[in-house]
Amino acid sequence: MKPQIICHIMTPIDGKVDNSRWTAPDKEYDASEMMAQYHAIGQRLGTDAWILGTNTVKQFFPKRFDACACHKVFPDQLHTFVGDCSSRRQMIALVPDGDIRFTANQLRGDNIIAVVGENVSADYIEFLEDMQISYVFAGLDGMDLGKAMESICNEFGLWNISLQGDGFINGRFFQAGLVSELSVVVSPQLDGCQGAPSIIEYRGEETDWPQGLTLRLLDVERLGAGCVWLHYQVRQS
Repeated sequence: MKPQIICHIMTPIDGKVDNSRWTAPDKEYDASEMMAQYHAIGQRLGTDAWILGTNTVKQFFPKRFDACACHKVFPDQLHTFVGDCSSRRQMIALVPDGDIRFTANQLRGDNIIAVVGENVSADYIEFLEDMQISYVFAGLDGMDLGKAMESICNEFGLWNISLQGDGFINGRFFQAGLVSELSVVVSPQLDGCQGAPSIIEYRGEETDWPQGLTLRLLDVERLGAGCVWLHYQVRQS
């Protein structure tokens, strides 16, 4: 079994995701209120866990974990580890290379589950266990997302998950056919310049993109601070 995954993202009118490039809000709108609208919708989705990609996780835990490359994880360590899962929700961190030095086993009060590759070091696995951070394996490169989500669903009982990644991570999940719904909070801002990824950006062969993917509108809602919420069901033929 695999969980229902809702891709929940905030974007300006032109669909870019690097908020450092967005125009300032109109004087009638408060930037913190815009973000509050995004978080409020996230709460309304009622998910059991949320997913962050590697780059976003590194913003919270910027120190690198350095380990000896010769100490690869041993075959008898290639199993799911259940650490501290006492929080009401869980935070799933994509750490395929095993290079993020967590300083706590929680982020924003939610216990961490790390998704790692089978090529990480034994030192990193032991580090996670010492921190009581749960982990699952996602193939050799740590990006077999279907395998990871199946393990998380079956072994942690997480059936509804919010994906809050950047455009590239979102694209990987869509390409793998793992996204059930798309939740977009549109803010009254613009990026307007070249070079930033959009909310969904797949960096693979065009022929690998699911050609039968369609969206069905579930709801649209006017929010405070000039924001609009668009909610779609994602269908895969």
